[in-house]
Amino acid sequence: MCRLFALHSDTPVTADFWLLDAPYSLVNQSRFNADGTGLGWIDADGAAHVAKRPVAAYESVRFGQVATALHSCAMIAHVRLSSGTEHCDENTHPFLQDGIVSAHNGVLEVTDQMKQRVRDLGAAHHVHGSTDSEWMAALVTGETAAHGGDLHDGVVAALTWIAGNVPVYSVNLLAMKGEELIAVRLPATNELWVLDRDASATSPREALDQASDTLRTRSEDLAGVDSVVIASEPMDDDPAWRLMDSGELLHLTADGQIRTEKPFGPLAHPLTIDDLGLSAAASQAHAAQDRAQQQRRRRLAERAA
Repeated sequence: MCRLFALHSDTPVTADFWLLDAPYSLVNQSRFNADGTGLGWIDADGAAHVAKRPVAAYESVRFGQVATALHSCAMIAHVRLSSGTEHCDENTHPFLQDGIVSAHNGVLEVTDQMKQRVRDLGAAHHVHGSTDSEWMAALVTGETAAHGGDLHDGVVAALTWIAGNVPVYSVNLLAMKGEELIAVRLPATNELWVLDRDASATSPREALDQASDTLRTRSEDLAGVDSVVIASEPMDDDPAWRLMDSGELLHLTADGQIRTEKPFGPLAHPLTIDDLGLSAAASQAHAAQDRAQQQRRRRLAERAA
């Protein structure tokens, strides 16, 4: 499966721990997801940027350079396992459209009806590649514009339309506009996890510098900083990782508030893995990854007990 990552913090931080050093980091995951690597972030002036290439993260010098150099309060990263479309810049996540950065994990069917909906919203010019993810991103961009630039309302409108009109296997979405970040897990097909690192809690978070038999974690920037990490799987053994519910939308506002809701109804046309083509099915199922995820979930449960 493709892998998603997002970080939202109350002050600019680096992402070198999460992207390069964590035992279940995106670089390690990219050995199973080798069809593209991308980073999206918001700079100090509030402008959105994307750096991406259709290569594996562990083979990309550019990935390492950007991951260790950028400072941001909001960032998204993605490593891609293609569901059958071409390996090219246009098909690599994240997508940047009208200041909105988005990335997707899953499969949905881009029907003629969906394409027409995107055209009706005046957003078809954003589609340059051949992925379902870019069409979905364009729908989010078009609906956001139609809702006065409100990212939350745009995401809800876009995914409500998708849930009611097109066949869907999984829509795990990250969308960012300015320092506002939204994550959606729809439905429960693929996992999406959240780690809320509250610096003002009874036991405030310190800088990460921990060692065990299996891992070494470091991130000086996150000491005393409120931050939220979102990822396709837990990226360390912290028992505070929480699996998002099916249909859950997590909304991180620019001022640091965290809101969660379930605004979506049932899928009108749910797909199973048996309904997917060979390439799409292969992109969503990897035995080694599944076994590793199960082991991590057991460790987290044991640490929380």
